[in-house]
Amino acid sequence: MIDLRNLIYIELYKLFSSTRTYVTFFIAIALMLIINLGMLMEGEKIFEFLLESISEYFIVDGEILNGYLVTYLAMNTLWVHIPVLIVIIAASIFAVEFEIGTIRLLLTQPISRGRLLQAKVLAMVVYNCVFMLLTVLAALIPAYLLFGTGDLVVFLDGVQFIQEETFLKRLVLSLIFATISMIAFSSLGMIFSLFFKNTLTSILLSMGVLILSTLLQKFVFGLFSAWQPFLFSYHFSKWQLFFMDVIPYHSILESAGFMLGMILILYLISYFKFKKMNITQ
Repeated sequence: MIDLRNLIYIELYKLFSSTRTYVTFFIAIALMLIINLGMLMEGEKIFEFLLESISEYFIVDGEILNGYLVTYLAMNTLWVHIPVLIVIIAASIFAVEFEIGTIRLLLTQPISRGRLLQAKVLAMVVYNCVFMLLTVLAALIPAYLLFGTGDLVVFLDGVQFIQEETFLKRLVLSLIFATISMIAFSSLGMIFSLFFKNTLTSILLSMGVLILSTLLQKFVFGLFSAWQPFLFSYHFSKWQLFFMDVIPYHSILESAGFMLGMILILYLISYFKFKKMNITQ
């Protein structure tokens, strides 16, 4: 019987020897660089326009457009762009094995299905952690070099003024929360790949859930307002709360609990589905 450690190593090797893994890394890094270059060319004009409405109420001393603000703006890609890239990998973890037929060969080996599922889930978690860390560093390092540092002005529930010395702590906390969110969404892509055994179908279903969730959140009427706590996009956005002047930890922990609960529920569904799956399917 192959132990869990070796299974994890095998799954990580397959994941990080795949071209598509590095394509997602490249696209994410390129996206962060494009945002930085865009802010370098047009950022000052944009913020001059945005600050016109509050200039009569506040006296702003110093450079508002700095590396910390650019990093914060780049992280707003967590809404759509980053989940799209992440789910490409999550949806392929099982689906590719079904498509090329290696899952049948794999399950004829002396391997516990439960352990194999654990190894794939842990590989997916590692990918998410690496992806999110690379993405944030790709946003932060060029922004720091191009714009320097400074206090952060955030237009969130009014205007929030964040002191420079607290930014990196807030960024790390938001990165941890955002990574949990992406792992939850990846778990959805993985379970679709287990049920439908097709990469494209799994990606489309995952993105359909995200789009529907975003639409319901953005166009909230009385009928849909009670659904918000069950929407992925509603919880994804909570990383921004780390950039409030007073961080609402209660709301953040509620969303983190929802995401962790979703990860557990989706894992259990995957476990029972995989355990009962006919090897000839």
